[in-house]
Amino acid sequence: MPVDGRPYNVEEVRMERVELNIPSNPVFERVVRASAAEVGNAIGFSEARVEDLKLAISEAVNNAIDHGNRREAGKLVAVVFEIDGEKLEIRISDQGEGIERLDTSRRVVDEQSLESGQLRGFGMYLISELVDDLEVSSSHRGTMLTLRLYRREEP
Repeated sequence: MPVDGRPYNVEEVRMERVELNIPSNPVFERVVRASAAEVGNAIGFSEARVEDLKLAISEAVNNAIDHGNRREAGKLVAVVFEIDGEKLEIRISDQGEGIERLDTSRRVVDEQSLESGQLRGFGMYLISELVDDLEVSSSHRGTMLTLRLYRREEP
C-alpha cells in the first residue's frame, strides 16, 4: 500500500514484484499466506477476494512442499507476486520431478473416496475455482503454477 494508506491507483502502478523463497517445511506456508494478504489488501481487493487469494496460495504452496519437493529440506519453494494495473499474478515453483498430468476434476468428497482413504486431492480443483486463471507447467526440474486474479469492481 502506498505510504498514505490508500490502495494503489491502476494508473499509478506499472509493475511491482515481490519474491519469496521458503524451505519445504509447511510452517513457512504461513509467511506466504500473510504476504498474499498484504499484497491483496495493497491493491484494493475486497476482504472476500483476499480470503480467496490466501486459500489458493495456501493450497498451491502446500502442494509444492508436499507433492513437488516431498518436504525435502534442501529444496525451496519460490513464490513471485507481480502486480500490474489489471491483475495480480502469482507464480509458485517447486524443485521436484514434475507431474505428468493435472487433474482438476475431483470436486466432491463421496463415500467411496473416504472408504478408500482418498482424503486429499481436491486442492487443484479448489485453486482453479478461487482464481481467474490457472496455468501449470512442469518438467523434470519442477512444477510451476501461475495464478491470476484480475482487478474488478466489487459490489
